[in-house]
Formats: sequence, C-alpha cells, structure tokens
Amino acid sequence: MLSEDSENKISMPVIIFISVSFLLILTIVAVAFLPSKNRVSDTKLTSSQTNSASSNNQIKKTDHFSVKAANNELAIKEKSEEYYQAMPSLTGLPSGESLELDKIKLHILKDKKEYVKETGKPSWSEGFSDYKKKEIFIVDSDGLLISILPHEISHLFFDTHIGYENNDFNWLDEGLATLVQVGYDDEQARSFSEAMDSIRNGAHIPIEQMSGFTLSQSTPTTTINIYYAQSLSVVDYLKQDYRKWRSLLKKLKSGLKFKVALKASYDESLSSLESKWLESIKQRNQVWEKE
Repeated sequence: MLSEDSENKISMPVIIFISVSFLLILTIVAVAFLPSKNRVSDTKLTSSQTNSASSNNQIKKTDHFSVKAANNELAIKEKSEEYYQAMPSLTGLPSGESLELDKIKLHILKDKKEYVKETGKPSWSEGFSDYKKKEIFIVDSDGLLISILPHEISHLFFDTHIGYENNDFNWLDEGLATLVQVGYDDEQARSFSEAMDSIRNGAHIPIEQMSGFTLSQSTPTTTINIYYAQSLSVVDYLKQDYRKWRSLLKKLKSGLKFKVALKASYDESLSSLESKWLESIKQRNQVWEKE
C-alpha cells in the first residue's frame, strides 16, 4: 500500500498532463473558429468577391451572341437578339440562320480610347463589324442599345450575304445600316436634317463618285455627315420599291457591279437615279426625316 506522500508524488504529474492536454484542445478549437481572413490556406473568394473581381470582364451568351460587357449585359443580350430576328424584315436580307450567323462575338468597349486601340478605326467612329470573324466592336455610350447596335448588326448581315471587299457599293451597305439605325433612334434621324438641307442646296456627292468615296480620320465632319445622310436617303428611296430592292440585292450578291445591277433591277442609270432621288427629297417625304 502506497503512503500518502507517494500518492501525492504520482498524482501531480498526472494533473499537469491533463491540464496541458486540455489547454491544447482549447487552442485547436479556437484556431478552427478564427475568421477566414487570418487563415493562410483559405484563398477562395466568396461569391460576391468573385462577381466583383470579374464584373469588368463578363461574357454572357445568347442563342446567337457572346456578349462581353461591363454593364447592362441583360439589356444588351435582349436587344441583340431582338435586332437579329428583325433584320430580314428591316433590310430585305436573308435570316441570320440561313446566313449561318451564330456565335457572334459582341465586344462593348468602355471608352473611345480603348475602341480606337482595339479596332484602329477613326475617333469619330463608334462601331465596327468584322463579318469574317463574326465580331462587333462598339463603344459603350447612351446610344448603344437603340442606335449603334442595330447599325452594326445590319452591317454584319449585309457583308455576310453580299460581301464587303472588292465591291463598289460600300455606301449602299452604310446607307442600309443607317436606315435601320434611324428606325430606332429618332434623335439620330433628326441629326441628319442639316446635312439633308445642304444636299438639297447642291452639296450632294455625285452617286457615280460614291463608290470610291472613303472616310478617314482627317475627313471633315460636314463631309462625313453628308456622306451618311446621302447614303441613308438614297437607300430609303430605292427601298420604296421593295420588289426591285430585293432584286438589286440578289444581283449584287451574284457579283455584278452596282451600275449593272441597278440597270437590271430598276432600269435606271446612275445619273437618272440621282436626278429622280434629288427630285424626291424636295418633298421631305422620307419617313425618318419627318418631325
């Protein structure tokens, strides 16, 4: 039988061991419940942090578009599909499906500086489409949804169907896209009133010269406005006879020059077209030009 002193000698180390073990357990539990920011191994972002980190580089997909934008992704997605479906009735061109226009990359760039750097286009430009790559680049702006977006989608349809390079009717492409644009944007339509007045007063560009007319960074603003207004107005005039307009598009797709296709579809020469168009705009009877 152990003496009382012996029992005390044995129990003291046991008590110390139990105390140390208990403190160790408490320490482990406390560390487990420390805030995650103090834990080196926890590097995963919360969902809100992830959204914040990627908000400037979001890619949203629709049936026909892949939209890359920092803001208003939902509205851009909805409008893109709306314009896509409306293009055949607005332009006389085939549907996007028949043109195999899908997986279109739509880039909404934050400002003009980024846009010019990305596309190499003049600073007065606000949108650019590349039908070969199925890409559209647009500057983020107040007029994005109702103005620039339908304009550029129209270009994509026209260029995919008819072709862009080695043709002499780029102005026709531009006029059609602008006609689509002013159908949605009344303010843009009104902005051409001064240029149209100048055209009526003799400042128009001879239609025969339109085929070789190019715009650049150094082109005066007044000339740019006249070019766009005239292209818009002539296309609107041609589209008033929808059957002949569709015939013109088919003949251009077949590879005919504009002058030849015009004669075959409208039985008009360039000079007779110009004379009749100039006479028609005196009445201000084009819908987009009315107040």
